[in-house]
Amino acid sequence: MELYYDKDRLIRGDWIKRAVKRSDLAPVPLTLEAEIRVEPDTQKFFAVGQTLATYAGDELEIIKSELIQSGVAQGGNQAAYMRLIAILKCVTAVSFIKPTAIIKHRATLAEVYRGAGATLRGIEGDFPVPRFVCLAGEVPTYHIARALQEGGGVVRWRNGKLAFIPLRGLFQQKPVTTIVHSTASDVESGFLERHEVPSFYSLDADGAFVFGNRSKVRAVRYQPGMTEMTLRNMTACLVLTKTASVKYDERLAAGDLIEVQGAAPLVVMTAATLFAAGVDGDPPEQYTRLWLGRLEQ
Repeated sequence: MELYYDKDRLIRGDWIKRAVKRSDLAPVPLTLEAEIRVEPDTQKFFAVGQTLATYAGDELEIIKSELIQSGVAQGGNQAAYMRLIAILKCVTAVSFIKPTAIIKHRATLAEVYRGAGATLRGIEGDFPVPRFVCLAGEVPTYHIARALQEGGGVVRWRNGKLAFIPLRGLFQQKPVTTIVHSTASDVESGFLERHEVPSFYSLDADGAFVFGNRSKVRAVRYQPGMTEMTLRNMTACLVLTKTASVKYDERLAAGDLIEVQGAAPLVVMTAATLFAAGVDGDPPEQYTRLWLGRLEQ
């Protein structure tokens, strides 16, 4: 795994004790958890607020950093590691509690992100958000996730850009790879789905009921001021169906469509790539783990 600090200085592969880069279909779509060996003169580059970069040029801001002494002496010095968490820099601000309320009417998703402090230039496939409210003392990511649910889609990060994609659009892509059905573990529970994937209803201006998708017996929740289309969007979601560990591949990302031999294609909900150099007696490891989902409506 190629990681850079101080703009363009490459971190030696054998100094990365362990690193997990995670891609998600979430308001903050890219994160990194790592343990990296440091020396006294390089510790400052791995402090909170500093920036790391991936081989693809994605910048991540460190939001948590902890110095760990390994207890092993090398070259007359005790080896030390920085245990850190970093998230996509251009959207870091949306993950912090806000001191003032953010209220927007008839805005776009990009305007919502920028209003929460993100530095995005724009969002591919942007869509209108009729009403967005994040009160003082709250975190914008929860409310952005709700806006995405009402819009019937997700955001994904690829090629240095954030894009909004409708859930149905995820399954209209060309599969990026194929996995063997036997290598994946099945995850299925219709019982839990009925409880955790509700149908929604609302009231119109005349006080009449407006219903979303009622094709299945589900838990029912009230959502004020919503149209039928929005209510239907809110029920649609990706349901975890399989997990699979595949060959190390940093190019696989959340939102990719995967062909499963003998089964319907599934979408990557989360892709976590692990790199461990194998130091301090730990075994070396390199693989990518995928959480795959199907569309439930």
